[in-house]
Amino acid sequence: MSDRFFDLVEKEVSRNGKGEAELWVRRARVRRYEARDGGIDAISLSDSLSFGVRIFRDGRMGFSYGFGEGEEDVRRAVEAAIFCADGSDRDDAYGLPEGGGEVSARAGEPAALPLFDPSCDRVGEREKADFACELEARALAFDSRMKRVRSASLTETVAEVRVRNSRGREGTQRESSYFASVDSVAEEGPEGQTGYGFGFARRFSDLRPERIAEESARRALRMLKGRSLPTGRVATILENEAAADLLDVLAPSFLAPQVAKGKSMLAEKIGQQVASKLVEVVDDPLDPEGAGATIFDGEGIPTQRTVLIGKGTLSSFLSDTFWGRKIGTGTTANLTRPAPKIPPTVGTAGLRVTSGSRSVEQMMGDLGGGILLTEFLGIHTADPVSGDFSVGASGIRFEGGERKEPVRGFAVSGNVLSLLRDVVAVGDDFRWFGRTGCPSLAVSGLDIGGM
Repeated sequence: MSDRFFDLVEKEVSRNGKGEAELWVRRARVRRYEARDGGIDAISLSDSLSFGVRIFRDGRMGFSYGFGEGEEDVRRAVEAAIFCADGSDRDDAYGLPEGGGEVSARAGEPAALPLFDPSCDRVGEREKADFACELEARALAFDSRMKRVRSASLTETVAEVRVRNSRGREGTQRESSYFASVDSVAEEGPEGQTGYGFGFARRFSDLRPERIAEESARRALRMLKGRSLPTGRVATILENEAAADLLDVLAPSFLAPQVAKGKSMLAEKIGQQVASKLVEVVDDPLDPEGAGATIFDGEGIPTQRTVLIGKGTLSSFLSDTFWGRKIGTGTTANLTRPAPKIPPTVGTAGLRVTSGSRSVEQMMGDLGGGILLTEFLGIHTADPVSGDFSVGASGIRFEGGERKEPVRGFAVSGNVLSLLRDVVAVGDDFRWFGRTGCPSLAVSGLDIGGM
């Protein structure tokens, strides 16, 4: 950010009394292309600047935000942040991180995390629009039973994030990303099933439209002619996306604020066995293939890979400077900025289960028979404190190590931690799903309520 921008913040803080300031700025260019019926149905273009201000004084903190870099925009935001600080409760844990220094990630720097591709500025509008159209065409051409594409889109995001505070801490990061997806429909007789495929890359040329379209089509086709299941307990393989959905349920329990407030299913379990010894869970913001990858967190502290569960044993929680002081662990560099209008909060940047060595086919062979669970329906309704869940699901039955017919219309119930303790194999098919990543996980048994 320009020195002028931060100087305006400090000038307003000084004019309104005293205190330390932190300024976070994000400039973003977003382009989205949606295809339908063989052509471009919609294009959305967005160029934005947003900023957040935190003011610390007298053991209090205030936050505000704005969407311009004019003097009046800054003045209003600083005044609002000071007003919030003066009206908040005092807590000695409030304050800027100790120390200063600069962290940057720019293309061409040898130590930079490869989050930005300079060639993004040379990708033409026509090329991106044609990509979206190709997604739709390839999905429909994959099989005669592919009848419709509900959506086919490509989104390009190019952004720069900067943070600076009164103690001289600075961070600068440029990033580019491309997200493409297809939601298609396969029909056979009166039955229709949907399938979703996606791709994420930092470089446009790394996206493969044929793979994304094929994934969408295969997922739709594989669920045709499904049947129900009898009630019972069966060996189950959670496909990587379903496993990632389960990990998302567990994610808040790793956050220090939830632990301190007694809202974590992992509270008071540090050093205890909470999962199978085959399971390792880490927060890894340093993998550029994850959507949440970053070299510094929301307050400018260099990020790190944090092991949360190692060989099944809980070893750590995630915190920012404030909560690191509160619980006495120090920060793990996990302050996140969910959106400009939302105050920064502790969160995950790249929560993942470490990949194993078994393919899905090998795990089916090991188990003999059971269910390859491809989708939880409503797993977000699981109790975030107890971990209990009872939701719908769909998948594919396997027997003798081979896939048989699709199954749906059944319910699964259990407990998140119990399921992780029952893991008997970890797959080699790790994949990122936004900020969460997982391989497939084989569990010894899952309770099923069927017909």
